Formats: sequence, C-alpha cells, structure tokens
Amino acid sequence: MPDALLRFTFGPIQSFIAEARRTADLYAGSRILAELARAVAHALQQGGAQLVYPADLTSDPPNVIVARVPWERAEELAQQAAAALHVRWRDFADQALGELERLVTLDDALRQQWQRQTTDRWELYWAAVPIENGDYATAFRRAAAGVAALKKTRTFSQQLEAGSKDVLSGNRAALARDGEDPRAFWRAVRRRPDGVRLVGEHEVLDAVGAVKRFFPLDAAFPSLPTVAARPFARIAATKAQRALEAYRDAFELLVTSLGERPQRYRRSGLGIDTFPYDGAFLYEAMLEWSALIEELGLDRASCEPLRTQTENMRSAARAALTGLYRAVGQRPSRYVAVLVLDGDSMGEWLSRALAEGGEAAHQDISQKLASFAQKARQVFADSFPNAVPIYLGGDDVLALAPAEEAVPLALTLAEQFHEVTGGRTASAGIAIAHWLEPLGDLLQAAREAEKRAKRLPGKDAIAVELQPRGGEIVRVVAKRTALAELQLGELIDRFRREGPGSLSGRLPTDLRVAARALPTADESFRAVLGRSVKRQGEWPEGTAQERDQLVARLHAFARSYDDLRSKSDGSGSAPVARAVPEGTAQLAEWLALARFLARGGGE
Repeated sequence: MPDALLRFTFGPIQSFIAEARRTADLYAGSRILAELARAVAHALQQGGAQLVYPADLTSDPPNVIVARVPWERAEELAQQAAAALHVRWRDFADQALGELERLVTLDDALRQQWQRQTTDRWELYWAAVPIENGDYATAFRRAAAGVAALKKTRTFSQQLEAGSKDVLSGNRAALARDGEDPRAFWRAVRRRPDGVRLVGEHEVLDAVGAVKRFFPLDAAFPSLPTVAARPFARIAATKAQRALEAYRDAFELLVTSLGERPQRYRRSGLGIDTFPYDGAFLYEAMLEWSALIEELGLDRASCEPLRTQTENMRSAARAALTGLYRAVGQRPSRYVAVLVLDGDSMGEWLSRALAEGGEAAHQDISQKLASFAQKARQVFADSFPNAVPIYLGGDDVLALAPAEEAVPLALTLAEQFHEVTGGRTASAGIAIAHWLEPLGDLLQAAREAEKRAKRLPGKDAIAVELQPRGGEIVRVVAKRTALAELQLGELIDRFRREGPGSLSGRLPTDLRVAARALPTADESFRAVLGRSVKRQGEWPEGTAQERDQLVARLHAFARSYDDLRSKSDGSGSAPVARAVPEGTAQLAEWLALARFLARGGGE
C-alpha cells in the first residue's frame, strides 16, 4: 500500500484565545494551544510519521498538522495524536486544579463541575488520503476537503449550566462549592497571599478560565499598562534615574504604610531594574485611594481605617511621581496596541506550489514559514524590546505593543515576511486604545482591522483602528510600501517638536475639510495641501525646500490610493475598486493618528 497524507486539526482556536481579561490570559491561551499542537506533532513523529507541516516545532506550531504516514496505520496514528492532545490538556487541567486546591478547600461538587467543564473541551478532526502514484497534491486537496466536510457535519451536545457565569467566556458556570455563591468562593481564593495576583476583585472563573489563570508562566507577564508604559520607563531609567528611584522609594513607603510588603508586588515586566513593579503604578490615577486598593489587591473594608493616616504617604508618592514626569519631560502614554498579522492568499500560494512541486514544495513552504517565525522573534528581541509577542507561528503573529511602536513593528514584520518567503506578502491589523479598555474588545478590533487590510487589492496592507477615549474612532488603511514612504514616525516627531519644521495639531483638521471637496489627490489638492502645511507649520527662512519635500511626500501618499483604484478599475472589478478608500481623506486620518500618538494619547 502507498503512504497516506494525514491532516489533523483541532479547535476552537479564536474563541479560546479571545476569552481573556488579562494579557496573561491571552498569553496562557496561546501557549496552551501551541503545547497541544506540539503534543500532536510529537505523537505522530514517535509513531513513525514524517511531518510535512509545520517544519519546525521550536516556534509556536499551528493547530493544523500535516504528515506522511503509512496508509495501514493512518487511523492508529490519528488516534494516538488525539490521545496525546487529551493527555496534555489533562496535565494542564490537573495542574491548575492542584494550584486551586493549594489555596482553598475543594469539595466533590466542585471537582465534578471541574471534570464536566474540562472534559471533551476540544473538537478534533482528521482525514487520511492515500498518496497514489506519488500525487501528493491531489491527496492534500482531498484530505483538506475531508476535514472541511467533517467540520460541517460535526455533532455535539449542548451543555447548559445554571448559576453565575464566568468572566472570561461569559457562558459557562463559575466554579463554586456545593451551595456556595461563586463570588464568595473566588473572594476566598483572592484572600490567600498568592490568590490576589490571580483573581481580580470582581472576577469569578470557570474551570477553563482557571486553567489559563493558573498556567505556569516563566515570568510575570506584562500587563497592558506595563506595555504602554515601557517606553517611558526605559527613558526614565536612563534620563531620570534619581527621580525614578525617589518615586520607587515613596511608592514602597506607601505600600508599607498599608501593612503590606513591597516585595509581594515585585512582578513587573517593565524591563528595568529601578522600578520592579507593574507599569500601572507609573500613572497618577493609580495612586487614588480606590484604584490603589484594588490594584494592590487589598480588602477595601479592612483598609478603610488606614485611609486618613496614609494620606501623607500618598501625597508624597504623588509629588515624587510628578517630579519624575518633570525630570523625564513627558508622561507615559495611556494607550496600547494589539497587532495581528497574517500571510496573504496562503491557500493560493500553497495550491500553486503543490501543483508545481508536490510534497517538496510543501516542505519548502513549511521551512520558509518556520524561518519567518524565527526572524519575527528576533525582530522583537533586537528592534522592538518594548513589544510583547503572544503568538509567533507560521504566517501568524499576535502581539502587544506601545501605541507609537505598533505601525513600525507591523512594517518590519511584513517586510521580513516578504523577504523570507521570496516575495509573498502579509497584512496586519492594529487596534489602539486606552489600556483600561477590555482586552477582548481590543483583540476583536485588531482582527476587524486586519480584515479591512485584506480587502485592499493585492493586499500587502496595514490597517489601524484608533479608539480615543471620548473621541471619534479613526480607521485608516494603507499599502505597506506607501506607508513606509509616508514615514509616520517622522510625522509624529514633527507634531511633537517645537520650532523649525514642526507641524500644528490643526493640520489634520484642515485636510479633513479639504478632503470633502477634493476626494482625488490631483494638482488642486496638492495646492491646498501645500498651503495647509505652510500655514500649520513652523517654516522659517531656509526651510522652504524641507517643506516642499514634505508636501511632495504627503501628496504622493494620497495619490497612491488613486493609483491603486485606477489599477483596480482596469481589471474590471468594481467591487475591488470600491474597497480602496479616498486618498485625500486617508491622508488626513493618518495625520490625525500621528498627531494623537505625538501627544501620548492626547492625555
């Protein structure tokens, strides 16, 4: 008998990742999925299968595994892979249950609820097709069609659970002992010394959420405010060391005055030694009484008698923090970004490669994607240490970044993908919002932005959704090459600086008005653009050439949309052409984004 192609996949993926209130939930969900995929791949390898995709298990493997297996053993190997996945998941669940039991006493009712919620959690699909006459491409297509058919015809039993719902999924019953309110149970967990860092004041979790929350992380995973504050913290550590030390000392005295040991809260991911605490404490709002007590995880009622006698300590901490802001010359931005990046037309690329080169071509693509994952990790380590990768596998990237660094990071990753894959492209979606916004909403907004990027003809695009607090949402999209030539970072600098070459914050407003009357970036718009830049900027004698070069660059960016629409019209596809927004309006919105980022979120 010939060998067979085995395609094995599992889910759900997106919903599992999206069930997150903290960055650590997001990261733990990603790590769990990668470990389950790795368990499947290892089981197949140990059974004698030859992995085709992924080519490398050192990065984050995807949830689709493709392998060459002996036809007569295909079912056996698929069952072994399924068993390995279940065993690995059970390991995570048992470990989390053990951690929970270390904090509070459990009863049989809770254990039974835990078993119900963690059993049959995953949907597994596989299909095996013989590789007849060496026709790998046909076997691959048939296996993919088989798995797709299984997903459409799957059967499942709906489980309805009464009681309060958990805060991550919102549809499963929160854990509790027999006859106990889940809120009381999770308050008991929170009161334990280690429980305060695991469970928020108003959080109740089900078993799946608890598996994420108790997942062992190598280090304290940075929170959203920590990611947002990282650029400020690094500047402070080098430019204002003494002021940072003064604030650290004042903060530690404040914590001590509340009867707590500062060492209990040393779990920062700021990346500096001088202030080893969560980035949230670099924002003055976190020194307000209610916010401070909640962030420290203390009982509000028991701390209330200390409120008056610790007021001097809080005042001293606020004064030290104000001094730090003054020494650095800025405040930390309150905005953070979620970035998702995905390869364009991957199915089309793979189909064409299989038709031309069969299994060898598939292995080549797998190796290129593995190389991209390694390159991407290097990009974070070397060029964007403030950003945090959540998932790096194949053509997929999920990351958190300070707001100002998100677009440059997306450009760099997309350029790396283009280089490593020999000319293929990837598109990215970015959501920027205040770090107090729900993480799930940010992730959803980033994925919607990615969809907008992939609607541009030819893709290779980056889309951003900016959600300012109390302001109008800004949505922009641009081709990667055009955005690189726009030099967004240089525009941010011009809005931020004072003196020659600076730009006024009124420039985006002027251009928004002009764009309504001039939707096409023709010479009339260029003239208006030139007058607006001259009027809304500082251009003393000797800077006319610099100003003209800036106008030419901005005009070329706006015109790139017209050129893209013209090419699309030439293809005869009106719907494709309509996916291209008006360049004059997009230029105004990109400038509005630059202005917002220059002001650190306008705070």
